Amino acid sequence: MKVKDVIVVGAGIAGCAVALALAKRGVPVTLMTSSFDQRSYHAPFIQHELLEERVRKLQEGGQDQMGCAHASAQLAMLARRSIDELLESHYLVDRNGSIDIHRCLQEQLRQFTNVEWIANHSLIELLTLHKHSKKIGDIYKRPTCLGVAIYHHEVQKVERILAKEVILATGGASSLFPYSTHPSMVRGEGMAIASQAGARLLNMEQIQFHPIGLFEKDKPCFPLPLELLEEGGKLHAVHTLPPEDIQLHRELSYQIYEILLKNGVEHLWLDLTMLDAAKLKEKFPSIDAYCLSRGFNIAKDPLPVVPVARYTGGGIATERTGQSSLQRLRALGEVACTGLFYPFRDESINVLESLTWALTCAEDIAKHLSKFIYYFPEIKETAYAIEGGAGIIEEDWRLLRQIMWHYVGIKRDKQRLKRGCAMLEQLLAANAASEQPFSIDQIHLSNAIQSALLIARAARQAQAEVSADVLLNDPHFYQISTH
Repeated sequence: MKVKDVIVVGAGIAGCAVALALAKRGVPVTLMTSSFDQRSYHAPFIQHELLEERVRKLQEGGQDQMGCAHASAQLAMLARRSIDELLESHYLVDRNGSIDIHRCLQEQLRQFTNVEWIANHSLIELLTLHKHSKKIGDIYKRPTCLGVAIYHHEVQKVERILAKEVILATGGASSLFPYSTHPSMVRGEGMAIASQAGARLLNMEQIQFHPIGLFEKDKPCFPLPLELLEEGGKLHAVHTLPPEDIQLHRELSYQIYEILLKNGVEHLWLDLTMLDAAKLKEKFPSIDAYCLSRGFNIAKDPLPVVPVARYTGGGIATERTGQSSLQRLRALGEVACTGLFYPFRDESINVLESLTWALTCAEDIAKHLSKFIYYFPEIKETAYAIEGGAGIIEEDWRLLRQIMWHYVGIKRDKQRLKRGCAMLEQLLAANAASEQPFSIDQIHLSNAIQSALLIARAARQAQAEVSADVLLNDPHFYQISTH
């Protein structure tokens, strides 16, 4: 069986960043992905000026602490160095001042001979010491990741690869909702697979919704800045919050969701036509360029908008080097929960977090590879009954996303979450009861449903904890003891 030094699963910004940082340190890297380009839909639209401003604020201490103090300190201390090492000299800035971060990383990666690309593969499971070793005594050792089982789409065959270190950079779970800023493959499968292997997950209920995304049916929805409302843009049929409350993203998202539900429409309209066209286009050049590419002139046409799932706040629990609770398994990017948390997360912070943790992860791995002796036992033979066909009813995907949207989405309450969990459990059981061999699409669906259940159950637990806190702090609440 093949043994690699480091396998990185996922070639988005986080995956490419850690692969580049490792390659620069002379570490052989295998980058596994289902395609060569898994960029977030809106990643090229990060403003160079905004990114630099964010770094300056972090260095000056002008940014509020975000969650864990140690994680916030690491971001402030290393954000500048991560940019200098991984991006600065290779910036690709367009005429609108936007950086194509993903392309910048990929073009550098292709210059390294110690980076191996494995395309057209899907992650099936993580190989672990306690599940896959033939030695009975290994079940009592510290839980450890040994490698990956991956499905090769072209030959329709499962391959198993051992590795000294496995890094998951598979993205978040925002595309479990019908309206998302990300492509359809960002559905939390990495989290579900890590959970199956025994890795600890945290804060799975934290899904950030952006109030106004440019609506495109069955496609990623581009997030429009709330400054468009502050400038005087009008949302038809919505009593928009006053300017000082525009940052209350969840309240505005909730308000729009209620209007959509009440009126039975797919989207609302954002009208900017009453604003000064020249100033509007000058202030928002990237938005103007993007909307024009989709057939909308922001100065003349109302824009179809809908609340969208933007970021997954929780994920695989990691420490400062991306290490998970499962030895030799690390996670970076949106699949990971680093301890950073902020009410409204934008692209600049998201990129800085990915680059910073990629840097610390690479430094730690490079240091350990030369010192550690990595244990590889004989692995059990496993028969994977998988075929390549579609084999899955498309309606199940739509049903999954509708359950998440209406029961585990912007509007959450006790009854909705209870029903959402029950419906997801039923959907998972129905998929498991399908005749074998399973298709790869059924496996993708099963993992997505499990990820959705992790989110729904965490949301239900979080709500129960909040309710308990409210009761315990209520002077009219009394605990009754029965004997």
